[in-house]
Amino acid sequence: MKKWLSFALCLAACTHAKSAPPAPVVESRPAPLGSVAVQDAIHGVRYLLPPGEDTWQVTREGDARSASGVEAEVSSFPLAKPATAADCRDHARTRLTAHKEAAAAADAPRDQSTAEAPASWSFTSGVATAPVRNRWAFFARGADCLVLHVMSPAGDASAEQTFTSAAHSFEVLPLPPDRQREVDLLAGTGFLERRDAASALDRFEALAQREPDLPKAHFGALMAGFELGPKAYARALPHGAIALRSERELTGEQRQLALRAVGVMRLAQNQVREAAETLAELVVRAPDLAEGQYNYACALARLGDAQGAIDHLKRAVALDGELAGNARDDDDFKSLRGQRNFDDLVKTLPAGAVK
Repeated sequence: MKKWLSFALCLAACTHAKSAPPAPVVESRPAPLGSVAVQDAIHGVRYLLPPGEDTWQVTREGDARSASGVEAEVSSFPLAKPATAADCRDHARTRLTAHKEAAAAADAPRDQSTAEAPASWSFTSGVATAPVRNRWAFFARGADCLVLHVMSPAGDASAEQTFTSAAHSFEVLPLPPDRQREVDLLAGTGFLERRDAASALDRFEALAQREPDLPKAHFGALMAGFELGPKAYARALPHGAIALRSERELTGEQRQLALRAVGVMRLAQNQVREAAETLAELVVRAPDLAEGQYNYACALARLGDAQGAIDHLKRAVALDGELAGNARDDDDFKSLRGQRNFDDLVKTLPAGAVK
């Protein structure tokens, strides 16, 4: 059996600001006279800016800027599992501090302080001639962290009032189901792209548990388990079975990826007959995929179909000559060793040559 090392994950999800649905209406306490209410339709939050002499310019995305240069914005980042606000803060501090210190010592956080109600982190960054004071407050919606960021020139007296007002009035609203599904799919895909398959599997499985009829959640969990390797195969295979039953919900490329992953996993789990059925479809869909032909040959050899195994191994070696060397030492072909047609085939051949 041969496991390939890379794949493309194609989960269709978009997060364009104009397509975000409005946040649900939630009753909130009355705003102080003169306060500016900010509704962030993208992240599903709202907060209050304090009254004052400055006028605020507020965008639909929830960003705000005062005439004096104080800025407030909301961002988010995913974690693998449901978290607290303090978890979000600790994760952000660890990641940002390491990144800034690696990028430029002059821009690394300094003069740091933290607080707990709400969970917050304040620090100064930037060059000494133009320091910037950053005030961050953290909130959680399940496994997603919401961040309120207020920044200003160091020493601006109004920035602290802005942060206090915004942080203490900050409301995390429930997202509509469609929007939450989109966030979860993007979170899982992002973890996979960053090679954090364990976190991706947690996010996709949580989504699949909440929406068991969503094929893309099961497809994502399958891909994450495949990336994790044999230790996760038993956990990921049920997701693969569900994904493959939902052909109309997957693109052709996604189904091919699912067939490749499920075929390898079933071979590794000694589900040989099921693996052969899966890989038979794969070689029909992708006859020029060398690994597919090779793994189908492995399954046939283990089932006792010597001629079928030779035929597909011959095709695999024709597509990729290096697979001849793999077959010589692969225990899946032990039943064929000593047979002349196998021994001749697994001699090293130029790529594209057929015996």
